[in-house]
Amino acid sequence: MAVPSTGPRQALYSRARATLLPRSIGFTIIAFGVLFIALSLTQRRLDFLLLPLIAFPLGSFVGFMTATVKVDEHSVVIAFCDIFKRTLRRDEIATVTTDNAAGPSGYGVRYMGPGTVGYLVGGPEINIQLKSGKTVIASTNRPEQLIRILTEVEN
Repeated sequence: MAVPSTGPRQALYSRARATLLPRSIGFTIIAFGVLFIALSLTQRRLDFLLLPLIAFPLGSFVGFMTATVKVDEHSVVIAFCDIFKRTLRRDEIATVTTDNAAGPSGYGVRYMGPGTVGYLVGGPEINIQLKSGKTVIASTNRPEQLIRILTEVEN
């Protein structure tokens, strides 16, 4: 007979993808790269190939950026494009709120004033206020579930 696992009571994985504006900008940058490849071939100039070397990675980064929030029993890990990560212990969290109608407060890892950092890709956001007074804001596709899990009292 299998023994039930003693893992976390509730865990959550949330990955928010870039909204329409950054996706459009990213795909436009990629399209300019393709345009310069065609221009390089028709004009027989190799110096025009420098722009696609910059445009493809930059356009891909902007068009496909993500914000990931992983919650387990002891911590909350927030990552932007799986490059910039921040780990918060659950016992450091004072309050968690949401702004489902969040406007474009920027995209990317953002310094948003003293003690406030945002990991934003557009769309709904959660605001995590720490006991130290600092605030972490992250885009998420499941704000209500995150709030419910993070504010749940351990029995």
